[in-house]
Amino acid sequence: MSTFVLVHGAWHGGWCWERVTPLLEAAGHRVTTPTLTGLGERCDLASAQVNLDSHIDDLLRHFEFERLSGVVLVAHSYAGFVAFGAAEKAAGEIARLVLLDAFIPLDGETMADHVGERGDQYRAAAADDPGWLAPAPPAAVLGVAEEDLAWVDGLMTPQPVQTYLQPIALTGAVDAIADSRYISCTSPGLPTLDESKRRIAAVGMPTAELACGHDAMIAVPGELAALLVA
Repeated sequence: MSTFVLVHGAWHGGWCWERVTPLLEAAGHRVTTPTLTGLGERCDLASAQVNLDSHIDDLLRHFEFERLSGVVLVAHSYAGFVAFGAAEKAAGEIARLVLLDAFIPLDGETMADHVGERGDQYRAAAADDPGWLAPAPPAAVLGVAEEDLAWVDGLMTPQPVQTYLQPIALTGAVDAIADSRYISCTSPGLPTLDESKRRIAAVGMPTAELACGHDAMIAVPGELAALLVA
């Protein structure tokens, strides 16, 4: 039995894993799905004080209070930043890191650096209002099927902009995790992830592909769960 910690990306919450969780549990694994501060059911906590460190601390506290060790940490999208940041203090608690169509940071980078013109828009908006909340994109651009659009659009919440603007501080601690893997969503792939995927290829990290859009946990939960337990 493994313990899976499934961490959502921007605009999402723990709710987005509801199709994957029972599949992993049916295979005998423990699953936790923390929601990061200011998002999902915790959207009332969104403020200018919520930044990348807030979300890294969320994950570290989740490890502590759930008494987790030897986990399989699955980080989707923006949560690549959160996972790399958490590894700086808790790499020893992570047995395997699975980066699901995730952004791969370098020391000193921000999420805004990875999203082109949108990053410039976020910086400008934050200059006027540090507590600005970045609106969620239409679920359709994330590869969500038509029959799921109302569900996903209805639950996505705006993202505290400081989570995209705070630089990450990295020393390479993530390299201490013995087993790291990448799952690339390819149909269609997000252009904003091209640089992250080049970085993964450059270090030779084992990579699998899913023929779906970015929100694999919603679009192809069975295929994703099978990859996670393989």
